[in-house]
Amino acid sequence: MRSLLSTLVLALSYAITATADNAPAALEPRQGTASLSRLTCGSTSHTKQQVDAAVAEACRLHAAGQQLGDRKYPHQFKNFEGLLFAVSGPYQEFPILSSGVVYSGKGPGPDRVVINPNYQGACVYVGGMTHTNAQSTNGFVSCVEASSAAGSAATTTTSTRSSTSRTSTSTSTGTGTSTRTSSSSATASPTANAASGLAGIGGLGQGVVMGVAVGLVVL
Repeated sequence: MRSLLSTLVLALSYAITATADNAPAALEPRQGTASLSRLTCGSTSHTKQQVDAAVAEACRLHAAGQQLGDRKYPHQFKNFEGLLFAVSGPYQEFPILSSGVVYSGKGPGPDRVVINPNYQGACVYVGGMTHTNAQSTNGFVSCVEASSAAGSAATTTTSTRSSTSRTSTSTSTGTGTSTRTSSSSATASPTANAASGLAGIGGLGQGVVMGVAVGLVVL
């Protein structure tokens, strides 16, 4: 019994430490492209790698206080069009080229990546835009972002763990919409219940509390 309690306490300490260690991950540069697979501006499609490269160069130049070309990129984008981006401004725009080459000062083309250079201390990608099909010559419209989950075939996954049987079904459509249903049934001994509590400790705070509560009941 004491051994089980010690295990629960150690697991709880690990879960709290892991949660604290993972917190800064949301602040990493280019966090906005984590689930991006493709950016389509008009009829031009840019890969995630191309977006990442353009964003990296824009962030590098801004941090160094440098600009490229006659129009001085990256430069401020005031968003008079009212386009929707992942986070609030201020924004900087930087060309992304259809050739896949990173912009170096000539021929910016119509497409842009947009960054917030200081979002919670990090330079992050917030969206894409293009002059293509805009109502005015210097105006912009939003590019279309495709997530990495979009376009995948419907999948069904069944898994079992210990003496608990759990079936979950995830369905992904071409639009990236997904539905998830799950059912579970369990007949477990007190020891299995404690193990189940341990499994929940790695999740959110509620899972941690539930795991410890189950372990104490066993004791």
